[in-house]
Amino acid sequence: MGRGKIEIKKIENVSTRQVTFSKRRAGLLKKAHELSVLCDAEIGIIVFSNTGRLYEFCSSSMRGIIDRYNRATDPSTSQVEMSQEQAEIELLRNEVTRLRNENAHLMGNNLGGASIQQLHHLEQQLSDGLISIKEKKDAMLFEEIERSNRKERELDYENGVLRGEIEKLKHFLPLSQQPYQPSFLEYTRAAVPSSSAGLSKNDRVSPDTVCYYGSDNADSDTALQLRLPCGDHSRKKEVTKRESNSSTCGSDDMEH
Repeated sequence: MGRGKIEIKKIENVSTRQVTFSKRRAGLLKKAHELSVLCDAEIGIIVFSNTGRLYEFCSSSMRGIIDRYNRATDPSTSQVEMSQEQAEIELLRNEVTRLRNENAHLMGNNLGGASIQQLHHLEQQLSDGLISIKEKKDAMLFEEIERSNRKERELDYENGVLRGEIEKLKHFLPLSQQPYQPSFLEYTRAAVPSSSAGLSKNDRVSPDTVCYYGSDNADSDTALQLRLPCGDHSRKKEVTKRESNSSTCGSDDMEH
């Protein structure tokens, strides 16, 4: 069943009246707080009980709300405030117009009504602004170069540390495991012969003959060149010459 309709009239029972006042006052202040939060309203409530006790609620400041109420209800005060607001609006509008004109002049527009003095002043402003921009740009470039140099020094230091660590680790490796490159292996850039059809079985291959290992593509500019060192080749020639001389001498002795 729903609640019955309550007749709005003074409650004669004192205790019942006090209970109703407490409940209704709490509900009123709660609704005022919700209204101020939900609608961003400035609310002020002043309540005096029948015993003379004061109860109040304000969303900001009670004194500020009362002063605002007095200004809003006084016709002369409202007219003065409106005039002041209109004057401030006009000043702001003029300031915006002036700034727009200056911006247009700096962009080179609307210079028809400018005088010689105004044009000279505008030129001076542009020159000063250009100098400031160049100085700022040079400073930023200098800072960027300094950062790059500092980064390069850090990388060089790290590379040096890594090279030192590698050299230390090499001493712990046995000689058999240390990297070794034979003297007769040389990696050179050589022209790969286009064809080997010109060589016959009776052609003598000299010690300086180059063997190419790689792809069959004749345009390749890299090849593995295998040959004996120059010192070994000369020593081999001397040994061969001595052997031929000794054999010649032996044959001459046998004839005699």
